Amino acid sequence: MSIRATIFISLTIAVGTVFVADSVTRDSSFHDLPIFMCYFALALLTSALKVRLPGITGTISVNFLFVLVATAVFSFSETVILASVACIVQCFWRARRRPKIAQVSFNVATLAISSGITYLAAHAIAVGHASSLLVLLPMATCFYFTSNTLLVSAVLSLVESKPLMSVWKQCYLWSFPYYLIGASIAGLVVLCVNSMGLAVPLLVLPLMLMVHIFYRAYVASVTS
Repeated sequence: MSIRATIFISLTIAVGTVFVADSVTRDSSFHDLPIFMCYFALALLTSALKVRLPGITGTISVNFLFVLVATAVFSFSETVILASVACIVQCFWRARRRPKIAQVSFNVATLAISSGITYLAAHAIAVGHASSLLVLLPMATCFYFTSNTLLVSAVLSLVESKPLMSVWKQCYLWSFPYYLIGASIAGLVVLCVNSMGLAVPLLVLPLMLMVHIFYRAYVASVTS
C-alpha cells in the first residue's frame, strides 16, 4: 500500500473517530429510546442483506435505508451511532474473509463521516421549507451516496493508482438507483410512522427484501 493511501486511511479513521466521539457525548439521552431501539435492531438485521460490488471487495447493504430514516426522524447522535454499529455488523456478517481491524475501522469511520455529514447538510438545507421532508430525504440520499462512495473510491484510487472519478464511475455510479429506491421507501416509513408506529418498519421489511433480491440479480446480470 502506498504512503498516500496509508495517510488517507489514517486521516479518515481519525475524522471518523471524532464524529463517533461527538455523537456519543453530544446527547446525554435518547429522545425516544423504544422507537430508536426498534429501528436500531432493524438496521442491524438488514446489514445482512448485502450486495457484493463488482471489481472490489466491498458491499452495499439495505441498512442505508435506516440511516436515511434516522436522518429524518432521530438526532445527529442517534444517526451516527446507528450507522456505525450497523457497519460493524455488515463487515463481519458472512464475510468471505475475516476483515482486518484497519479495514473495519476505515469502513466504520466512512459510515460515521457520511452519516454525520448527511445529517448536518440535509437539515441545514431543509430548514425553513414548508415541505421539509420532501427536501430533506432527496438531499440526504445525495449527500450520503456521494460522501460514502467517494471516500471508498478515493482509497481504491490511491491503492490502484487510478483516477478517482474513473474508479467512482466504475464501482458506484450505476448503484445510485438503488439508493433512490431506498430513499422512496424511507420516505414511506417516515410519513406513516406517526399513524402506525412501530408496525411500519416491520411492514416494509418484505419490500426491502424484494428490492435487495432484485438488485442482487441485476448486479449478477451486468457482471456476468
